Amino acid sequence: MPRLGAALLLCLLVLSLPEPPAAESPLQLPAPQNVTIYSYDYQNLLRWAPVKVDNGSVLYTVQYSTMACDCWEEINCTNITKTECNFTHPKIKSFWTITLRVRAELGQVKSDWVETNKFFADQNTTIGPPVIVNVDSTPDSLFLNFSPNVKEDNLQYLVRYWEKSTNERHETEWTKNTRIGLLNLKQLTVYCFQIQAKLHLLNDNIGPFSKTYCHKTAASDATRAGFVVIIFVAATVTVVILAIVCFLFIQKFHQVIKYWFQPPFKIPLHIEEYLKDPEMPVLEELQNNCAEEDPGDSLSVVSNAEGSQALLNTNVQSDSRSIESEKT
Repeated sequence: MPRLGAALLLCLLVLSLPEPPAAESPLQLPAPQNVTIYSYDYQNLLRWAPVKVDNGSVLYTVQYSTMACDCWEEINCTNITKTECNFTHPKIKSFWTITLRVRAELGQVKSDWVETNKFFADQNTTIGPPVIVNVDSTPDSLFLNFSPNVKEDNLQYLVRYWEKSTNERHETEWTKNTRIGLLNLKQLTVYCFQIQAKLHLLNDNIGPFSKTYCHKTAASDATRAGFVVIIFVAATVTVVILAIVCFLFIQKFHQVIKYWFQPPFKIPLHIEEYLKDPEMPVLEELQNNCAEEDPGDSLSVVSNAEGSQALLNTNVQSDSRSIESEKT
């Protein structure tokens, strides 16, 4: 009997021992790693590191679950080869709190599911800054017109601005208007500014500031009139100075200028030779040439005593020319 009791006790001890863990199936795929959610202006993306295998192409499936339903539903990311899933979908509302999970598949072999943290789009998405459309400038203000990147009724905007030559920052109040005025500025001064947007909820979702823009304020009417007067006076003084310089230049170099515009008269060669040697019969040759060309147009110089005789000779020559012309 003692032996029987000892055997029964030994059997009970063996049955009470925990079962050894089952060896991991060599055919199971490793689960995806670095599963992360990225969301910017309600564009939601799930990314993960690829699962590496020796042969074949790994496929991935993504599912989501809401707090209202303890179940998993598929979206447009079933049996995909990419290592990212855009789960921006009309049926997934921005005010829902959801959980995502992903697994790898290779034929009939599958990995474990990897779940993400809870995601609330209204609170977890990054609200990007609006886009500047144009800037209206006046002498003492700048009016910024911009366009939001998303269409949400709860969006508000703030502008941080400063004079470019200083580091003193100023901020406007949060407003829903897409036109914000920066008032009480200096004229003809460059101001820089950045715009920020937020989603006004129970816990505000505030986005980052935009890049820095710079713009110059305009000039007042009085300043423009002053510029016109200054330009006119400067132009008048310049013209007067140029006139004085030209006058002084002409006075100093008038001989040279006269030579340029009125070159000296050049005596003909035959007259110059005659002046050098007055005994040359140049004038006689010229008279003979003129007589041959027009024998009737001769000019005689006579004294008073011979005036009547010269007049008679002239009349005779004229009558003879008239008779010859009638004969011809």
